[in-house]
Amino acid sequence: MQLLPSPEQGRFLALILLGIALALGYLIVVHWWFTAPHLEVAGQIADLRDQELRFRQKAAERPALERQLAEVQQYESSSPAFLPEPDFESAAAGLTQRLKQVVATHATDPARCQVIMNQYAHATEPERFERVTIKVRLRCDLEPFAGILYDLESASPFLFIDDLQIFRQQGYVQPGQNKISTYLDIRFDLYGYIRVRVPSADKPGKTRGKDGT
Repeated sequence: MQLLPSPEQGRFLALILLGIALALGYLIVVHWWFTAPHLEVAGQIADLRDQELRFRQKAAERPALERQLAEVQQYESSSPAFLPEPDFESAAAGLTQRLKQVVATHATDPARCQVIMNQYAHATEPERFERVTIKVRLRCDLEPFAGILYDLESASPFLFIDDLQIFRQQGYVQPGQNKISTYLDIRFDLYGYIRVRVPSADKPGKTRGKDGT
C-alpha cells in the first residue's frame, strides 16, 4: 500500500501549496498595506475631481446669475408696486392722505361718507419688504364705499384690503332733518409695501394712533 504521493503528485501539491501561500502573502502583506490604501486614495482623488468639475460649472454660471440679479434689483427699484416713500412714518402718512382723497372723490354727501378714525400699525410677522398698514374706520353708504374699494385695490402703487368688517348702525341724524337714518360702520386694514427690506432686529407690533378728520 502506497502512503506517500508519487513524485509527480508531490510536485503538483507543492505548486498548489505555493500558490495558496503566495495568495495569502499578497492579501496579508501587499493588498492591505499597499493596494487597498492606494485604491482608497484613487477614489478620493476621483471624488475631488468631480467636485472641482461641479464648482467650475457653477463658477461659469456666475456672470449670468449676476446679470439676472441686477435685472431684478433694477425692476424692484423702479417698480410702481411699492409705496414711493422711503420709510414707515412717511409712507403711513402718504397712505392716509391717499385714502382721504379717494373717500372725498366718492363722497357725494361728505356727511354720509367720511373717515372716522385711522391708526398706523407695524406688521406683526416678518416679511421680505416692510408692510405699512393703517387701520381704517369709515362711516359710509354702500354705493360710494364700493367705488372706494375699487379705487384703492386698483391703484398704483398696489394697495390691499384685509379684515373687512361692515356693521349697519342707526342713530345718524341728517342735517336739516328730524328723522333717524341708518348708515354703515365700516372697518378694515389698508396696507402697502415700501422697498425697505425688514431687518432681522425689527421689532413689530408698535401701533401709533392718528385721528382722521
